[in-house]
Amino acid sequence: MDYDDFLISYHRDDPGALEFIEMAETEGGLPRTRDQYKNMRKKLRAKIAAKRASELMSTLAGNILSKSSVVDNLVSNLPGIDRTKEEQMERISELIDQNQKADEELQEMYKNAEMKRDKIRSVLDKTT
Repeated sequence: MDYDDFLISYHRDDPGALEFIEMAETEGGLPRTRDQYKNMRKKLRAKIAAKRASELMSTLAGNILSKSSVVDNLVSNLPGIDRTKEEQMERISELIDQNQKADEELQEMYKNAEMKRDKIRSVLDKTT
């Protein structure tokens, strides 16, 4: 960005230009000429990049800690987390048995529904 672009950005309250001004004030004053701007930009470019990297690292570290806390909470609330492996396997076996019984009941209900449907169709065929 050249000096003219910088001035336009500054007047438009561009965050990058405002950050440059803030840092330039701490480094000996605002640039008033193209040459001062060019020299100041060279000095501050690395400092601005380091500041942004530091802010990014802080944000990322916060995100990681937050996500880690969420994962820990989810894991601690898993059903059966307090059971031994044998207890978990026993529970799985119980659930498999329940599932098989439910499947048998469902098949029986399906057969009954088909028989009722067939009876209704038969009655409808005779009456129409």
